[in-house]
Amino acid sequence: MNHFTGIVIVALFASTMPRAFAQTTDASPWQANRELVTKLSEKQPEFIYEEDKVPEFDLPPVLESSTESPQHWTSVTRPKLLQQFRDHVYGNRPDTKHSVSTRQVKTVSNAFDGKATGHQMEMTVSIGDRQFSFPFVLMTPNQSKQPTPAVVFINNRSQLSLDDVVAESDTFWPARTLIERGYATASFFTSDVDPDDKDRYSDSIRSFFANGEFPSQKSWGSLSAWGWAASRMLEQLAAQPSVDADRIAVVGHSRGGKTALWAAAEDDRFAAVHSNESGCGGAALSRRQFGESVARITRVFPHWFCRAFTAYSDNESELPVDQHQLIAILAPRGVYISSADEDLWADPHGEYLALVHSAPAFELLGQAAITQTSMPPIDQQRVRGKTGYHVRSGPHNLTPFDWDMFLDFTDTLFVR
Repeated sequence: MNHFTGIVIVALFASTMPRAFAQTTDASPWQANRELVTKLSEKQPEFIYEEDKVPEFDLPPVLESSTESPQHWTSVTRPKLLQQFRDHVYGNRPDTKHSVSTRQVKTVSNAFDGKATGHQMEMTVSIGDRQFSFPFVLMTPNQSKQPTPAVVFINNRSQLSLDDVVAESDTFWPARTLIERGYATASFFTSDVDPDDKDRYSDSIRSFFANGEFPSQKSWGSLSAWGWAASRMLEQLAAQPSVDADRIAVVGHSRGGKTALWAAAEDDRFAAVHSNESGCGGAALSRRQFGESVARITRVFPHWFCRAFTAYSDNESELPVDQHQLIAILAPRGVYISSADEDLWADPHGEYLALVHSAPAFELLGQAAITQTSMPPIDQQRVRGKTGYHVRSGPHNLTPFDWDMFLDFTDTLFVR
Protein backbone atom coordinates (compact mmCIF):
# COMPACT_ATOMS: atom_id res chain seq x y z
CA MET A 1 0.00 0.00 0.00
CA ASN A 2 1.25 3.48 -0.86
CA HIS A 3 1.59 6.08 1.85
CA PHE A 4 0.57 9.53 0.58
CA THR A 5 1.17 12.25 3.13
CA GLY A 6 0.00 14.60 0.38
CA ILE A 7 -3.52 13.17 0.64
CA VAL A 8 -3.58 14.10 4.30
CA ILE A 9 -2.45 17.60 3.38
CA VAL A 10 -5.21 18.02 0.82
CA ALA A 11 -7.77 16.79 3.31
CA LEU A 12 -6.48 19.19 5.95
CA PHE A 13 -6.72 22.29 3.79
CA ALA A 14 -9.89 21.20 1.99
CA SER A 15 -11.75 20.83 5.26
CA THR A 16 -12.72 24.48 5.22
CA MET A 17 -14.34 24.33 1.77
CA PRO A 18 -17.99 25.45 1.58
CA ARG A 19 -20.45 22.57 1.35
CA ALA A 20 -21.64 23.94 -1.99
CA PHE A 21 -18.35 22.74 -3.47
CA ALA A 22 -18.69 19.13 -2.27
CA GLN A 23 -17.86 16.59 -4.96
CA THR A 24 -19.50 13.26 -5.66
CA THR A 25 -17.77 10.02 -6.56
CA ASP A 26 -18.13 8.78 -10.13
CA ALA A 27 -19.57 5.30 -10.57
CA SER A 28 -16.92 4.29 -13.10
CA PRO A 29 -13.63 6.12 -12.59
CA TRP A 30 -10.91 5.43 -15.13
CA GLN A 31 -8.52 2.57 -14.50
CA ALA A 32 -5.73 1.30 -16.71
CA ASN A 33 -6.66 -1.54 -19.05
CA ARG A 34 -5.51 -4.78 -17.46
CA GLU A 35 -4.34 -6.34 -20.72
CA LEU A 36 -2.30 -3.26 -21.59
CA VAL A 37 -0.70 -3.22 -18.14
CA THR A 38 0.30 -6.87 -18.50
CA LYS A 39 1.63 -6.34 -22.02
CA LEU A 40 3.75 -3.32 -21.07
CA SER A 41 5.02 -4.97 -17.88
CA GLU A 42 6.21 -7.99 -19.86
CA LYS A 43 7.73 -5.88 -22.65
CA GLN A 44 9.47 -3.39 -20.33
CA PRO A 45 9.95 -5.14 -16.97
CA GLU A 46 12.44 -2.47 -15.86
CA PHE A 47 9.62 0.11 -15.66
CA ILE A 48 6.61 0.27 -13.36
CA TYR A 49 3.15 -0.21 -14.89
CA GLU A 50 1.46 -1.91 -11.94
CA GLU A 51 -0.08 0.31 -9.25
CA ASP A 52 0.88 -2.14 -6.52
CA LYS A 53 4.54 -1.76 -7.50
CA VAL A 54 4.59 2.01 -7.01
CA PRO A 55 6.95 2.67 -4.08
CA GLU A 56 5.76 4.23 -0.87
CA PHE A 57 6.44 7.96 -0.77
CA ASP A 58 5.66 11.17 1.02
CA LEU A 59 4.80 14.24 -1.03
CA PRO A 60 6.39 17.53 0.01
CA PRO A 61 3.64 19.93 1.11
CA VAL A 62 2.34 22.74 -1.07
CA LEU A 63 1.85 25.12 1.86
CA GLU A 64 4.37 25.74 4.62
CA SER A 65 1.72 25.61 7.36
CA SER A 66 -1.99 25.16 7.95
CA THR A 67 -2.24 28.86 8.84
CA GLU A 68 -0.41 30.17 5.78
CA SER A 69 -1.83 33.42 4.42
CA PRO A 70 -2.24 34.30 0.75
CA GLN A 71 0.34 37.04 1.26
CA HIS A 72 2.91 34.57 2.63
CA TRP A 73 2.27 32.22 -0.27
CA THR A 74 2.76 34.97 -2.82
CA SER A 75 5.82 36.59 -1.26
CA VAL A 76 7.61 33.61 0.34
CA THR A 77 6.40 30.09 -0.43
CA ARG A 78 5.73 30.44 -4.16
CA PRO A 79 9.05 32.19 -4.96
CA LYS A 80 10.90 29.56 -2.90
CA LEU A 81 9.25 26.69 -4.79
CA LEU A 82 9.89 28.38 -8.13
CA GLN A 83 13.59 28.73 -7.34
CA GLN A 84 13.81 25.11 -6.23
CA PHE A 85 12.39 24.00 -9.57
CA ARG A 86 14.94 26.23 -11.32
CA ASP A 87 17.86 24.87 -9.30
CA HIS A 88 16.92 21.18 -9.36
CA VAL A 89 14.77 20.51 -12.45
CA TYR A 90 14.51 23.06 -15.26
CA GLY A 91 17.49 25.36 -14.72
CA ASN A 92 17.99 29.09 -14.37
CA ARG A 93 17.57 31.35 -17.37
CA PRO A 94 20.40 33.80 -18.09
CA ASP A 95 20.04 37.49 -17.27
CA THR A 96 22.16 38.50 -20.25
CA LYS A 97 21.09 41.82 -21.73
CA HIS A 98 19.57 41.29 -25.17
CA SER A 99 17.05 42.71 -27.60
CA VAL A 100 14.30 41.08 -29.65
CA SER A 101 13.03 42.21 -33.04
CA THR A 102 10.64 40.71 -35.58
CA ARG A 103 10.35 40.79 -39.36
CA GLN A 104 7.22 39.99 -41.36
CA VAL A 105 8.10 37.57 -44.14
CA LYS A 106 4.67 36.93 -45.66
CA THR A 107 1.00 37.78 -45.05
CA VAL A 108 -2.19 36.01 -46.13
CA SER A 109 -5.19 38.21 -45.41
CA ASN A 110 -7.99 35.81 -46.40
CA ALA A 111 -7.02 32.54 -44.71
CA PHE A 112 -9.72 30.04 -43.75
CA ASP A 113 -12.36 31.42 -46.14
CA GLY A 114 -11.58 34.99 -45.15
CA LYS A 115 -11.91 34.39 -41.42
CA ALA A 116 -8.26 35.02 -40.53
CA THR A 117 -5.09 36.87 -41.40
CA GLY A 118 -1.90 34.84 -41.23
CA HIS A 119 1.61 36.14 -40.76
CA GLN A 120 4.84 34.31 -41.45
CA MET A 121 7.31 35.95 -39.09
CA GLU A 122 10.96 35.82 -38.14
CA MET A 123 12.20 36.69 -34.66
CA THR A 124 15.78 37.81 -34.10
CA VAL A 125 17.51 37.92 -30.72
CA SER A 126 20.55 40.21 -30.57
CA ILE A 127 23.41 40.35 -28.07
CA GLY A 128 25.96 42.89 -29.16
CA ASP A 129 26.82 42.10 -32.76
CA ARG A 130 25.69 38.45 -32.47
CA GLN A 131 22.24 37.33 -33.65
CA PHE A 132 20.00 34.27 -33.39
CA SER A 133 16.83 33.98 -35.50
CA PHE A 134 13.90 31.58 -35.72
CA PRO A 135 10.56 31.55 -37.62
CA PHE A 136 7.04 31.54 -36.22
CA VAL A 137 3.48 31.87 -37.48
CA LEU A 138 0.78 34.16 -36.11
CA MET A 139 -2.95 33.97 -36.96
CA THR A 140 -5.59 36.56 -36.01
CA PRO A 141 -9.38 36.54 -36.57
CA ASN A 142 -10.74 38.98 -39.16
CA GLN A 143 -14.31 39.20 -37.95
CA SER A 144 -14.06 39.86 -34.22
CA LYS A 145 -15.74 43.01 -32.96
CA GLN A 146 -13.77 43.07 -29.70
CA PRO A 147 -10.31 41.91 -28.51
CA THR A 148 -10.11 38.12 -28.55
CA PRO A 149 -8.39 35.59 -26.31
CA ALA A 150 -5.38 33.80 -27.78
CA VAL A 151 -3.43 30.55 -27.59
CA VAL A 152 0.33 30.08 -27.82
CA PHE A 153 1.04 26.59 -29.12
CA ILE A 154 4.42 24.96 -28.44
CA ASN A 155 4.89 22.75 -31.50
CA ASN A 156 7.35 19.96 -30.76
CA ARG A 157 6.39 17.86 -33.78
CA SER A 158 7.30 19.72 -36.97
CA GLN A 159 8.06 23.10 -38.47
CA LEU A 160 4.93 24.51 -40.12
CA SER A 161 5.11 27.40 -42.54
CA LEU A 162 2.24 29.82 -43.02
CA ASP A 163 1.39 28.00 -46.24
CA ASP A 164 1.18 24.71 -44.33
CA VAL A 165 -1.11 26.26 -41.72
CA VAL A 166 -3.42 27.87 -44.30
CA ALA A 167 -3.58 24.58 -46.22
CA GLU A 168 -4.62 22.83 -42.99
CA SER A 169 -2.01 20.15 -43.56
CA ASP A 170 -1.89 19.19 -39.89
CA THR A 171 -4.43 18.90 -37.04
CA PHE A 172 -1.77 18.97 -34.31
CA TRP A 173 -2.10 22.75 -34.29
CA PRO A 174 -5.72 23.28 -35.45
CA ALA A 175 -5.43 26.96 -36.33
CA ARG A 176 -8.74 27.03 -38.22
CA THR A 177 -10.59 25.60 -35.22
CA LEU A 178 -9.01 28.18 -32.94
CA ILE A 179 -9.94 31.02 -35.29
CA GLU A 180 -13.51 29.77 -35.71
CA ARG A 181 -13.88 29.52 -31.95
CA GLY A 182 -12.75 33.13 -31.61
CA TYR A 183 -9.09 32.76 -30.65
CA ALA A 184 -5.97 34.27 -32.14
CA THR A 185 -3.00 31.94 -32.09
CA ALA A 186 0.77 31.80 -32.58
CA SER A 187 3.20 28.91 -32.74
CA PHE A 188 6.87 28.06 -33.19
CA PHE A 189 8.73 24.80 -33.74
CA THR A 190 10.78 23.91 -30.65
CA SER A 191 13.86 22.69 -32.53
CA ASP A 192 14.12 26.01 -34.38
CA VAL A 193 14.80 27.59 -30.99
CA ASP A 194 16.71 24.83 -29.22
CA PRO A 195 17.36 21.61 -31.18
CA ASP A 196 15.79 18.58 -29.56
CA ASP A 197 19.08 16.74 -29.70
CA LYS A 198 21.54 16.39 -26.84
CA ASP A 199 24.42 16.60 -29.30
CA ARG A 200 23.40 19.91 -30.89
CA TYR A 201 23.89 22.31 -28.00
CA SER A 202 26.09 24.52 -30.18
CA ASP A 203 23.07 25.27 -32.42
CA SER A 204 20.77 26.23 -29.55
CA ILE A 205 19.63 29.53 -28.16
CA ARG A 206 21.11 28.40 -24.86
CA SER A 207 24.53 28.26 -26.46
CA PHE A 208 23.88 31.64 -28.09
CA PHE A 209 23.15 33.27 -24.73
CA ALA A 210 26.19 31.55 -23.18
CA ASN A 211 28.39 32.52 -26.14
CA GLY A 212 29.25 28.87 -26.64
CA GLU A 213 30.19 28.05 -23.04
CA PHE A 214 29.10 24.63 -21.72
CA PRO A 215 26.08 24.84 -19.38
CA SER A 216 26.63 24.73 -15.63
CA GLN A 217 24.82 22.37 -13.26
CA LYS A 218 21.95 24.81 -12.79
CA SER A 219 21.78 26.42 -16.24
CA TRP A 220 18.54 26.23 -18.18
CA GLY A 221 17.69 23.20 -20.27
CA SER A 222 15.76 22.97 -23.53
CA LEU A 223 12.35 22.90 -21.80
CA SER A 224 13.08 26.28 -20.26
CA ALA A 225 14.45 27.60 -23.55
CA TRP A 226 11.27 26.56 -25.34
CA GLY A 227 9.26 28.17 -22.54
CA TRP A 228 11.24 31.37 -23.04
CA ALA A 229 10.22 31.31 -26.71
CA ALA A 230 6.58 30.77 -25.69
CA SER A 231 6.75 34.01 -23.72
CA ARG A 232 8.03 35.79 -26.82
CA MET A 233 4.97 34.45 -28.68
CA LEU A 234 2.75 35.84 -25.90
CA GLU A 235 4.33 39.26 -26.42
CA GLN A 236 3.72 39.10 -30.16
CA LEU A 237 0.06 38.22 -29.63
CA ALA A 238 -0.39 40.84 -26.90
CA ALA A 239 0.91 43.49 -29.31
CA GLN A 240 -1.95 42.80 -31.74
CA PRO A 241 -4.82 45.32 -31.35
CA SER A 242 -7.30 42.50 -31.93
CA VAL A 243 -6.00 40.42 -28.98
CA ASP A 244 -6.86 40.70 -25.28
CA ALA A 245 -3.46 40.47 -23.57
CA ASP A 246 -5.08 39.34 -20.31
CA ARG A 247 -6.55 36.20 -21.92
CA ILE A 248 -3.64 34.35 -23.45
CA ALA A 249 -3.18 30.62 -22.81
CA VAL A 250 -0.26 28.32 -23.54
CA VAL A 251 -0.70 24.76 -24.84
CA GLY A 252 1.71 21.90 -25.35
CA HIS A 253 1.77 18.13 -25.84
CA SER A 254 4.26 15.61 -24.40
CA ARG A 255 7.59 17.46 -24.06
CA GLY A 256 5.62 20.51 -25.20
CA GLY A 257 3.24 19.89 -22.30
CA LYS A 258 6.16 19.90 -19.87
CA THR A 259 7.25 23.15 -21.48
CA ALA A 260 3.79 24.70 -21.20
CA LEU A 261 3.72 24.13 -17.43
CA TRP A 262 7.17 25.62 -16.95
CA ALA A 263 6.48 28.52 -19.33
CA ALA A 264 3.44 29.47 -17.25
CA ALA A 265 5.37 29.05 -13.99
CA GLU A 266 8.07 31.44 -15.20
CA ASP A 267 5.61 33.89 -16.80
CA ASP A 268 2.45 34.79 -14.94
CA ARG A 269 1.14 36.71 -17.94
CA PHE A 270 -0.22 33.39 -19.19
CA ALA A 271 -3.82 33.27 -18.00
CA ALA A 272 -4.20 29.52 -18.54
CA VAL A 273 -2.19 26.44 -19.45
CA HIS A 274 -3.05 23.11 -21.08
CA SER A 275 -0.53 20.34 -20.50
CA ASN A 276 -1.42 17.30 -22.58
CA GLU A 277 0.15 13.92 -21.73
CA SER A 278 3.29 15.53 -20.34
CA GLY A 279 4.30 12.69 -18.01
CA CYS A 280 7.64 12.63 -16.20
CA GLY A 281 9.02 16.13 -15.70
CA GLY A 282 5.60 17.49 -16.63
CA ALA A 283 2.35 16.88 -14.77
CA ALA A 284 3.08 13.38 -13.42
CA LEU A 285 4.37 12.92 -9.88
CA SER A 286 8.05 11.97 -10.02
CA ARG A 287 7.94 10.02 -6.77
CA ARG A 288 5.55 7.46 -8.27
CA GLN A 289 8.29 6.34 -10.70
CA PHE A 290 5.46 5.04 -12.89
CA GLY A 291 6.17 4.60 -16.60
CA GLU A 292 8.98 6.94 -17.59
CA SER A 293 11.26 7.68 -14.63
CA VAL A 294 13.72 10.44 -13.82
CA ALA A 295 16.58 8.00 -14.48
CA ARG A 296 15.33 7.16 -17.95
CA ILE A 297 14.35 10.68 -19.02
CA THR A 298 17.64 12.25 -17.91
CA ARG A 299 19.61 9.49 -19.65
CA VAL A 300 17.81 9.79 -22.99
CA PHE A 301 16.92 13.50 -22.92
CA PRO A 302 19.50 15.14 -20.63
CA HIS A 303 19.27 18.43 -22.56
CA TRP A 304 15.67 18.99 -21.50
CA PHE A 305 16.58 19.76 -17.90
CA CYS A 306 19.38 21.33 -15.91
CA ARG A 307 22.29 18.98 -15.27
CA ALA A 308 21.49 18.93 -11.53
CA PHE A 309 18.30 16.95 -12.20
CA THR A 310 20.32 13.81 -12.96
CA ALA A 311 21.19 13.56 -9.24
CA TYR A 312 17.63 12.35 -8.65
CA SER A 313 17.84 9.36 -10.98
CA ASP A 314 16.54 6.40 -8.93
CA ASN A 315 16.59 8.88 -6.07
CA GLU A 316 13.27 10.71 -6.44
CA SER A 317 12.62 10.76 -2.70
CA GLU A 318 15.48 13.25 -2.30
CA LEU A 319 14.06 15.67 -4.86
CA PRO A 320 13.06 18.76 -2.85
CA VAL A 321 9.97 19.34 -5.01
CA ASP A 322 7.42 17.33 -6.97
CA GLN A 323 5.11 18.19 -9.82
CA HIS A 324 1.99 18.96 -7.76
CA GLN A 325 3.95 21.94 -6.45
CA LEU A 326 4.68 23.08 -10.00
CA ILE A 327 0.95 23.08 -10.73
CA ALA A 328 0.36 24.89 -7.43
CA ILE A 329 2.74 27.65 -8.55
CA LEU A 330 0.29 28.36 -11.39
CA ALA A 331 -2.61 29.15 -9.02
CA PRO A 332 -4.97 30.93 -9.25
CA ARG A 333 -4.76 30.83 -13.05
CA GLY A 334 -6.47 28.23 -15.20
CA VAL A 335 -4.79 24.81 -15.32
CA TYR A 336 -5.99 21.98 -17.55
CA ILE A 337 -4.29 18.58 -17.51
CA SER A 338 -5.15 15.79 -19.92
CA SER A 339 -4.01 12.20 -20.34
CA ALA A 340 -4.59 9.27 -22.70
CA ASP A 341 -5.91 5.85 -21.79
CA GLU A 342 -3.18 3.95 -23.65
CA ASP A 343 -0.35 6.30 -22.65
CA LEU A 344 0.72 4.62 -19.41
CA TRP A 345 4.28 5.80 -20.11
CA ALA A 346 3.08 9.28 -19.11
CA ASP A 347 1.26 7.97 -16.00
CA PRO A 348 -2.33 9.29 -16.30
CA HIS A 349 -3.00 8.49 -12.64
CA GLY A 350 0.11 10.37 -11.54
CA GLU A 351 -0.84 13.36 -13.69
CA TYR A 352 -4.31 13.47 -12.14
CA LEU A 353 -2.97 13.08 -8.59
CA ALA A 354 -0.57 15.97 -9.12
CA LEU A 355 -3.49 18.18 -10.06
CA VAL A 356 -5.45 17.02 -7.01
CA HIS A 357 -2.52 17.67 -4.66
CA SER A 358 -2.06 21.19 -6.01
CA ALA A 359 -5.49 22.14 -4.64
CA PRO A 360 -4.34 23.81 -1.38
CA ALA A 361 -2.76 26.68 -3.33
CA PHE A 362 -5.90 27.32 -5.36
CA GLU A 363 -8.10 27.15 -2.27
CA LEU A 364 -5.80 29.45 -0.32
CA LEU A 365 -6.21 32.01 -3.11
CA GLY A 366 -9.99 31.75 -3.05
CA GLN A 367 -10.49 29.34 -5.95
CA ALA A 368 -12.22 25.98 -5.96
CA ALA A 369 -10.13 23.12 -7.36
CA ILE A 370 -10.43 19.43 -8.12
CA THR A 371 -9.87 17.42 -4.93
CA GLN A 372 -11.69 14.17 -5.73
CA THR A 373 -9.07 11.43 -5.65
CA SER A 374 -10.92 8.99 -7.91
CA MET A 375 -10.39 9.74 -11.59
CA PRO A 376 -13.25 10.71 -13.93
CA PRO A 377 -14.58 8.15 -16.42
CA ILE A 378 -12.79 7.90 -19.73
CA ASP A 379 -13.60 10.66 -22.27
CA GLN A 380 -15.43 12.73 -19.64
CA GLN A 381 -14.23 16.15 -18.61
CA ARG A 382 -14.00 17.14 -14.95
CA VAL A 383 -13.81 20.84 -14.13
CA ARG A 384 -13.88 22.58 -10.79
CA GLY A 385 -12.99 26.23 -10.35
CA LYS A 386 -9.84 27.05 -12.30
CA THR A 387 -8.77 23.40 -12.74
CA GLY A 388 -9.81 20.81 -15.31
CA TYR A 389 -8.92 17.29 -16.41
CA HIS A 390 -9.82 14.47 -18.78
CA VAL A 391 -8.39 11.12 -19.81
CA ARG A 392 -9.07 10.38 -23.48
CA SER A 393 -9.38 6.98 -25.07
CA GLY A 394 -6.52 6.16 -27.42
CA PRO A 395 -2.74 6.52 -27.59
CA HIS A 396 -0.22 9.30 -26.97
CA ASN A 397 -1.32 12.22 -29.14
CA LEU A 398 -2.91 15.67 -29.15
CA THR A 399 -6.25 15.26 -30.89
CA PRO A 400 -9.23 17.45 -31.86
CA PHE A 401 -11.03 16.00 -28.81
CA ASP A 402 -8.27 17.26 -26.50
CA TRP A 403 -8.39 20.71 -28.12
CA ASP A 404 -12.19 20.88 -27.83
CA MET A 405 -12.12 19.96 -24.14
CA PHE A 406 -9.52 22.62 -23.40
CA LEU A 407 -11.31 25.31 -25.41
CA ASP A 408 -14.55 24.48 -23.61
CA PHE A 409 -12.61 25.03 -20.39
CA THR A 410 -11.12 28.35 -21.50
CA ASP A 411 -14.42 29.56 -22.95
CA THR A 412 -15.83 29.35 -19.43
CA LEU A 413 -12.65 30.57 -17.77
CA PHE A 414 -12.48 33.62 -20.02
CA VAL A 415 -16.27 34.20 -19.68
CA ARG A 416 -17.10 33.88 -23.34
